[in-house]
Amino acid sequence: MTSSSRGSGDASAAQHLVEAITRRAALHEAIGVVQAWSGDQDDVLGRFCDRRTEAEREAEVERVNAVVDAAAERRTDPDWDD
Repeated sequence: MTSSSRGSGDASAAQHLVEAITRRAALHEAIGVVQAWSGDQDDVLGRFCDRRTEAEREAEVERVNAVVDAAAERRTDPDWDD
C-alpha cells in the first residue's frame, strides 16, 4: 500500500528524473556520433562543452541525432524506433 503523503510530488520527481536521464543519454549518443565522425576530441568539446548554454547543447544534440536518424536504414538499424 502506498502512503497518500507521497503522491504527486514523487510522481513529479520521478518524471523529472526520467527526463534528465533521457537528455543525458541523448547527449552521450550525440557525443559518440561526433567522435566517430570526426575522431577529434576538440570538435566534440567545441560542440558540447560546458561553456555553451543548456539550450545550445540540447539544440546541437537534437541536430546531430536528427542527422543520424535521417541517415538510418529502418531495416538494418537496431536502434531505429518503429
